[in-house]
Amino acid sequence: MTTRPSAGTNPGTGLAAGTTGPERRPGDTADVARIAVQAASLVPGVSVVRPAAVRLDDQSVGLDLHLITWYGHSVPTIAETVRAVVTDQVAAQTGLSVAVVTVTVDDLLVPGVDSSGVGTATPEDG
Repeated sequence: MTTRPSAGTNPGTGLAAGTTGPERRPGDTADVARIAVQAASLVPGVSVVRPAAVRLDDQSVGLDLHLITWYGHSVPTIAETVRAVVTDQVAAQTGLSVAVVTVTVDDLLVPGVDSSGVGTATPEDG
């Protein structure tokens, strides 16, 4: 004898039809980190961005980002621009309020020399 799940549920899961597992809201920490990294990467002078921490509660988020920039760009200007762009994009794409974005510059790349002092790195558009 085979039993059929009740109407409106997925077989084997008991979840509502059209659901495959625990529902993710657009404000999950991995999503917020991805959005923040993509947004910060668009700022001229930013070479590499890594999310260090995402602190998420029901209504707001706090972010710590680590980045590498190019010599010749104003570090304070880049940091402030990254804060503004990340705040706008995270809020727009998740609906969450961004409480704080902490930006740490870990390295400064010199055109023609990579971060280890050897190589021929060149700045991207910016």
